[in-house]
Amino acid sequence: MGLLDEHNFPFCVTAHAFNRDKSQVAVCPNSNEVHIYARSGTQWALAHVLGEHDLLVTSIDWAPQTNRIVTCSQDKNAYVWTQDAGGAWRPTLVHLRIRRAATQARWSPREDKFAVGSGDRCVAVCYFGEDNDWWVSKHLRRPIASTVLSVAWHPNNVLLACGGTDAKARVLSAFIKGVDEKPAPSPWGERLPFGTLCGEFDAPAGGWVHGVAFAPDGNALAFATHDASLSVASPQTASVVSVRTPGLPLVALSWPAQSTIVAAGHDCSPVVFARDGDTWRVARRLGEDDQRRSAAASPSGNSAFNLFRQLDSRSQPARASGGDGALKSVHQNTITAVRADPAGGSDVSSSGLDGKLALWSVGA
Repeated sequence: MGLLDEHNFPFCVTAHAFNRDKSQVAVCPNSNEVHIYARSGTQWALAHVLGEHDLLVTSIDWAPQTNRIVTCSQDKNAYVWTQDAGGAWRPTLVHLRIRRAATQARWSPREDKFAVGSGDRCVAVCYFGEDNDWWVSKHLRRPIASTVLSVAWHPNNVLLACGGTDAKARVLSAFIKGVDEKPAPSPWGERLPFGTLCGEFDAPAGGWVHGVAFAPDGNALAFATHDASLSVASPQTASVVSVRTPGLPLVALSWPAQSTIVAAGHDCSPVVFARDGDTWRVARRLGEDDQRRSAAASPSGNSAFNLFRQLDSRSQPARASGGDGALKSVHQNTITAVRADPAGGSDVSSSGLDGKLALWSVGA
């Protein structure tokens, strides 16, 4: 396990998504644009700029099989981008019908629909309407009581998890008649008409639910909350196991392998959680030099005082670092996204406000 590759962009990266073979990556440079970079040797070269949105782009997802990109924004809109024969990306506006900002968009496993969370206390489940020849939506509203911050699809293409500022993680049915086939029975239920509530779980300390992810087999749900906890809910045992980390809040997570979960956030280092029987534990932090970090954690009294005095005189925030002023981790600021391998492997990628894009080997 460790760092496979990293790249520094000259801007904050607030969202990213790779294509299937990771030869291209779409990133949001903390603006209303999406930049698509193509790999050129060991570097990334700007290939396209998608500029249809009016306000900050909040989420990007790249469908690996159909090669379509969905983006959503604070402008309350979402676009599906398709590449024409000449290589240009063409947008199609999605009829979201929301009155607040869109927060996160994710393609379903079969890539025939996608979900968009929003500040309108709902999730828009979008699919292509053959009659109207555009993307239309149905809303999941009840019992959502506040802004939806994250969404994730079950492997069966029907169930959808969401988490938000009402301090709950939920599993709902997003079955669309005429699009989906009847799913096989699962621990989440058998009859699953649109809007069926299949599970509802409270955050351990009542904090916001920033990220959600299903297990690869779909039989458990993980969610990260603002109290720096990771919780795993199992409908088979009706239990919720929570692991509190000693760091800052986790805001994104991925479940790349059945016994491995990766979460990250304000602590700047991805945290690997490993299954230990019926419980979970923190296995390691990716990208940190343990020897240098431990040495920096207990500086001498004089050096600690001098560092504080220098930072105070410059009006700079204090940082847990060594003498060079850098964190002992790959990322130097909040990690904004953790994405699974689009090809279905166990690798994950992360991006952050420091402009870094990192690819990690996690292993099974």
